[in-house]
Amino acid sequence: MGELKQLTIVLVLTTLIGGIGLAVSHYLPGLLAEEDVVVEEYRATFYLNGTLVEEYVYRIKEPGKFRMLYRIWDAPVSMNGLNTPYIEVLSVEAPYDSVGYVKDYSGRVWASEYAREISGLAEFNEVGCYSPKPFDAGRYVVKYVFRLHPPVEYDGTLCHLNIKFADEHIPYRRVLIRIEEGGLVEEVYPHPPSLKVVKGSAVEIYGESGRDELLEVELLLKPEVLNILDGFVESVEDVKSATAQANTIYTVQFFLLEGLKVAVKLLIILTPPLLLFIYLRHGREKSFTVPEYLSFVPNPERKPWVVNLVFKSDALDFDENGFYATLLDLHRRGKIKITPKNGGLVIRVVDPAVDDPYERRVLRFLSKVSLGGVVDTDLLEDYVKRLKKNRRELLRVVRDLRYLIRNPSRRVASRFMVSGRARVARLTVVSVVLLVVSITLASILPYMTSIAMEAVVGSATLLVQSIAAVFAPSTLFGKWKGSAYKEKLEWDAFKRLLSDLALIRRYAPQDLSMWGEWLVYGTALGVGDKVVDAMKELNITIPEADIVVAMPRVFKPIIAVSAPSGKGGRAGGGFGAGGGFGGGGAGAR
Repeated sequence: MGELKQLTIVLVLTTLIGGIGLAVSHYLPGLLAEEDVVVEEYRATFYLNGTLVEEYVYRIKEPGKFRMLYRIWDAPVSMNGLNTPYIEVLSVEAPYDSVGYVKDYSGRVWASEYAREISGLAEFNEVGCYSPKPFDAGRYVVKYVFRLHPPVEYDGTLCHLNIKFADEHIPYRRVLIRIEEGGLVEEVYPHPPSLKVVKGSAVEIYGESGRDELLEVELLLKPEVLNILDGFVESVEDVKSATAQANTIYTVQFFLLEGLKVAVKLLIILTPPLLLFIYLRHGREKSFTVPEYLSFVPNPERKPWVVNLVFKSDALDFDENGFYATLLDLHRRGKIKITPKNGGLVIRVVDPAVDDPYERRVLRFLSKVSLGGVVDTDLLEDYVKRLKKNRRELLRVVRDLRYLIRNPSRRVASRFMVSGRARVARLTVVSVVLLVVSITLASILPYMTSIAMEAVVGSATLLVQSIAAVFAPSTLFGKWKGSAYKEKLEWDAFKRLLSDLALIRRYAPQDLSMWGEWLVYGTALGVGDKVVDAMKELNITIPEADIVVAMPRVFKPIIAVSAPSGKGGRAGGGFGAGGGFGGGGAGAR
């Protein structure tokens, strides 16, 4: 496969991965929020005397599943006064054919009927509506009126009030919070800060809130508010500085996560152009004119195992075909004698004098597994059984085999090319760091679920993109040395011919020794079986053909030895995000 085709595949693949990842990261929070029930609209009006009017517009999509639509609080709910901050329920307006109810902090249920059923289902500090028959699919409006008796921090100059409207809830598609401030509001801090704040005769806060995301408003108020708000006042120092500091930390966290999300998305978009730049800068090869098919061995002096390592596919991939091709070549050169027999092979070392280090290792290995200088493949299975009883010897054989069929010297490949994987691997390192940071922030900032999810999914997408680039051929973003790229193209052309039976018929050599050469290098290129099939079609018989067919089968027991094995509290009122009074939120059961 030519480098331009390889590059096109990598760019298309990384673009496709990026597109899918961006779509998933953008729509996943919404898809996860596509539940059987959601709050289409949440409207809340808060008066500084503590009155809170809430209206929930529920959308039930799955009929016959829910009998209760509710709003739960983290703070104590009571119909009577308490000596701690609490929520007082003034009224509940339930949909038609349902009953409004309150289950207070002590577990007492207030309802006009079905109190026993409600008591068994409702949580403490819960208000809502109960239907004796499950709700049909449709739109339901529930309205509550509360009077909040919150904690208030006061320093003699300003008052601090933090109202947590929700933090554990089903998704709110649209949010509108209105603060009837009466000129008493000095500062407004929405949580999250992405909520839009509009100040006029009242303070209005718009936005949306994903499942279990924080929805909170922190206020700095004039001291006159204490004349109308029945709260629990606590004296603190410098309310304004404490509020600003707490919100600065929260805002930094929020925009750090938001910035991370944007940065990850930008990197996803830029990854294909970046890979193209790396290719143009470091990987583009000189142009050579090579025929589509070659009917001769491009370089007969090249060792078969080197052809397998450098020219078969990727320049750093080696497999057992390099080992088989070397055995065939040693046999052809008279260094070993391979004799086919019924069901196996007999291999005898004839001349161990070779200069190539890989061939020396092959000959040493044959000597090690031989009996009286002869390797009878019928006895290999028994040899393997004996090996398993001698762990030290087994480890030696495994080490030798892994070298011979998996990891020969990579220094040989470096004479022909410079790998480019280290360049694109930097993107993998960056994506892993971003993924770890995203997951960490998601775990320590649980109130920013949707943003954190986008950052995590985006980082994972970037990681997959980078892995796709790393697994591209090592020379795509690297460089062939000298004329090695021309030789690579010639071996590819030779392999194409050996893979096509019609072409083999056309260019079939008359010299039988040439068929032996084709078998050796065809095996090295992974198409030795194609050559054997062609020889059968053309009624050409040489002993090497039987050897090629037998080797993968008879060496299977010993090669299998080298395969890797596997084993398997406080009601609220604090400063900053999440410290507000109230909490909870809407749900259905």
